Amino acid sequence: MPQTSSNHDHGSAPNHGTLWNHAHTALTPNPIVSQSVIPPPPPLPPASRPRNLKLPSPILHRPGQPSNFGYEPVDKDTVKRPRTSLAGEKTKHCAPPLVPCHMFFYGSLMDLDVLQAITGLPEAPSVKKGTITGFAIRMWGTYPALVPCSTGKVNGTVWEVASGAHFRRLADYETSAYTWCECSVVLEDGESLPNCRTFCWAGDVDSRDLEEGEFDFERYQKYFKPSVLCRGTPS
Repeated sequence: MPQTSSNHDHGSAPNHGTLWNHAHTALTPNPIVSQSVIPPPPPLPPASRPRNLKLPSPILHRPGQPSNFGYEPVDKDTVKRPRTSLAGEKTKHCAPPLVPCHMFFYGSLMDLDVLQAITGLPEAPSVKKGTITGFAIRMWGTYPALVPCSTGKVNGTVWEVASGAHFRRLADYETSAYTWCECSVVLEDGESLPNCRTFCWAGDVDSRDLEEGEFDFERYQKYFKPSVLCRGTPS
């Protein structure tokens, strides 16, 4: 008997020519589609954050410190160590000065609560406002650093240190990035206090770690002070 083609077979199994036509049609641009309907490319990724943008950082325990109190944010002593040798290794100011003596503060220690917490005083210390000359403020990250400047003038507070233990606690709080130096303070009423002490930058004054700027005392009190106080009074 003569063989006849089955319509069912032809309909269920298209030949190679039909497959090629479908593939060719899918890969060939349709000239009827307008270019205006092509979706735009995705947006570029956001630009990187500027290097000098400073955001509040958490206050964490600084490892390797000689005492168990007075910790400031971790970047003060571990993340941003000075790249230059410390002046404290080259001067005679490693030992505490003779006490009692007046200490001049120009940074976080101007806050009475912080000063009391670091020194362990039973009550708020009594301080006076004053000014020193021959110095200027530069910024080490979030923190001010005092450097020599013949035309400089810095405002701050003065407190009388009565014991060597109090001075050592202050020095531990400041870390080895600072050393003490002598200064003369002029109080608001015009009285002059010679032979005072203050903590100044212990590295090279031209260090790339230092930047121009001013200490934002209100920002410190808002973001950093609470974490310092929550560590309690040193034993």
